[in-house]
Amino acid sequence: MKILFTGPTLSSQLQNIKERCPAIDIRGPAAWGDVAQAVHEGATRIGIVDGYFEQTRSVWHKEIIFALSQGIMVAGASSLGALRAAECEPFGMIPIGTIADDYISGALVDDSDVALVHAPAELNYLALSEPRVNVIATLNAMLKENLLSTTEWKNAKAVADRMFYAELSLRSVFSNMQIMNANRIERLIETAKVKYVDLKQTDALKLVDWLQSDIDVPTGRERPWAFNQTTQWIEMREAMSSSDG
Repeated sequence: MKILFTGPTLSSQLQNIKERCPAIDIRGPAAWGDVAQAVHEGATRIGIVDGYFEQTRSVWHKEIIFALSQGIMVAGASSLGALRAAECEPFGMIPIGTIADDYISGALVDDSDVALVHAPAELNYLALSEPRVNVIATLNAMLKENLLSTTEWKNAKAVADRMFYAELSLRSVFSNMQIMNANRIERLIETAKVKYVDLKQTDALKLVDWLQSDIDVPTGRERPWAFNQTTQWIEMREAMSSSDG
């Protein structure tokens, strides 16, 4: 059984993925206990894109390591999946895409670079803010095509870097830039819509392709470690067993 945990990153692509990849069990963003439950249900391959991190407990590193200890392939990309892949790669979790690679290399260090605010499942996890990685990628693309001057790019990036993730969007970035007239701001906003770089979705779709395939991705990692059942782990399993009953 192949399981994909996703939400706002792939909300616009979900119907297409369901039609193209009927063997994938698509679930909402991963939370504490979800990966352990997936192992309990017989998952053979797990892909993590989105996950909760404020409103409920985040998916635990321990349960990912447990899945890996059972010989289950687990990959992460794009959002919380990229963070966990960077953290658990030494144990054999597979990082997929540019964002995960950047966390591993240290080019990205802040968890909030991939964070966003989104609507609930009933509204298809609609994104209500824009992740910083997408905003910066779009600014870079506009600079490369001379649609943004170097001064404007530096100004916009400085605004994006300091803005709280829940308030972040290209509109808010351009609107908070200095020495900008209203007409120029509106032109940049309209240009950004056309040139928008959805880096998170690009990486997430690569993970879907991996999940859909039967191709193993060599991690280059042996497994010279054993999974230890700590008190917290036992308590989680007991809580899961109680809820099953």
